[in-house]
Amino acid sequence: MKKFKTIALWSAILLYLILSLSFVNSKRKDTICSKVRVSILDSLEDRFVTENEVQDFIYDLDMKVRGEPSSSINIREMERYLEDKAAIHHAELYFTANGDLHIEIDQRNPILRVINAKGRSYYIDRHGVIIPLSSNYYSHVLVASGEIVEFFELARTSRLPCPKKYGGEKNYTICKIYDIATFIHDHPFWESQIEQIYLNKKGEFELIPRVGGHLIRLGGYDGFREKFRHLKAFYQKGLNNVGWNQYLEINLKYDNQIICTKR
Repeated sequence: MKKFKTIALWSAILLYLILSLSFVNSKRKDTICSKVRVSILDSLEDRFVTENEVQDFIYDLDMKVRGEPSSSINIREMERYLEDKAAIHHAELYFTANGDLHIEIDQRNPILRVINAKGRSYYIDRHGVIIPLSSNYYSHVLVASGEIVEFFELARTSRLPCPKKYGGEKNYTICKIYDIATFIHDHPFWESQIEQIYLNKKGEFELIPRVGGHLIRLGGYDGFREKFRHLKAFYQKGLNNVGWNQYLEINLKYDNQIICTKR
């Protein structure tokens, strides 16, 4: 008898939940979307996308939203459309009980600003996505400049097409710069020390630090991680003892050597 009462109780609860969900779904179909609310995550850190721009994106999609039943609005299509925008990493859309459409935007966070040989400038994020400059905001990130020539058509490329291994006749300089920038970004010590990567006419990399008046000649791309390890040891054991303004140049071009030029 007790077992029968338990089964009856759970059956009643299940029936109640089914009826409640049916009522909620029926109610939702009749709910009219009256407002669109946009929330930009991390807007204090980066502001590549504004609320008004997101509203304009939805308008450009030519999809009726306000005044329409929420059940007739394809929010998944809207999410895909918004995530196609270069500055948007992720978009999440949902309706509240009163029919308001909420749009939460997660922006892309650049790690590098590139100024190429033609003077064209753009950002690159952690995933290699190319982000156009914003008229609303300037991001204070590592800068790469100098004799930078892309091996692809910049206007038609949304992500760096970098191979896993570099070879052949193509000039993969921008990919190598991206690798160095990612290394710097992933190490707080170097992120606080290096403010610019410069590619000279010889195809060699030079680094401009935030502290000290010296130039760091990194040289070629091969073995750059090991060069950074040597440089960190020199910073900690050498410059901390003699002073950060003693040298005009620190040369890391040659394997397992650090050649310094005094002022």
